[in-house]
Amino acid sequence: MSTVTTQTVRELADHIPRQDHAMAGATIASSAALACSLGEVCVRLNISQAEPEWAREKLTHSSQRLRDIRLALLDRADEDGAAIAKFAALRSAGKTLQGQEYLCQLPVEMADLAIEAALLMQDVRLLMCSQEDDLEMAIRLLDAAARAATLLLDSNLRIWPEPALLETFEPKLAELRTRLEALKPVASVR
Repeated sequence: MSTVTTQTVRELADHIPRQDHAMAGATIASSAALACSLGEVCVRLNISQAEPEWAREKLTHSSQRLRDIRLALLDRADEDGAAIAKFAALRSAGKTLQGQEYLCQLPVEMADLAIEAALLMQDVRLLMCSQEDDLEMAIRLLDAAARAATLLLDSNLRIWPEPALLETFEPKLAELRTRLEALKPVASVR
């Protein structure tokens, strides 16, 4: 089977409903990567228009970091796309907890990346000369992806209420929820 990210969007949208398990994580990470792409282009298109020099430098740095986040989100989409098989192999090897930890860590990473990308975009809002509305849409999409990733983690902890998992991931879930409060997508662009 090909990785999630080697498929076109149409192929992926057709692939997901044909599986014998839900692919929430891969869907979340793919969606976040697309949202990050939208923000990345908005920021990049404003670099040459920005004044003064420090604003161009800030936009350039943000664009480069958004590219890195986008690539990391695509990696998480591929990892999650293969996660059920990895979990089954670990369970068969008597390492169920390790597989559960893996399936809990992926949404933590997805949420972290989506939050970071949205915060970067929020931080350059006032430097935008054009594409401001599109940037706001990217922030809104990343906010939704980050919230979906925390919901996935919450779901995994409900399904597997193992003390070791709860001890490790309840604090991470609480931290993510706190970080989400810093996201301020606009309600309207008019």
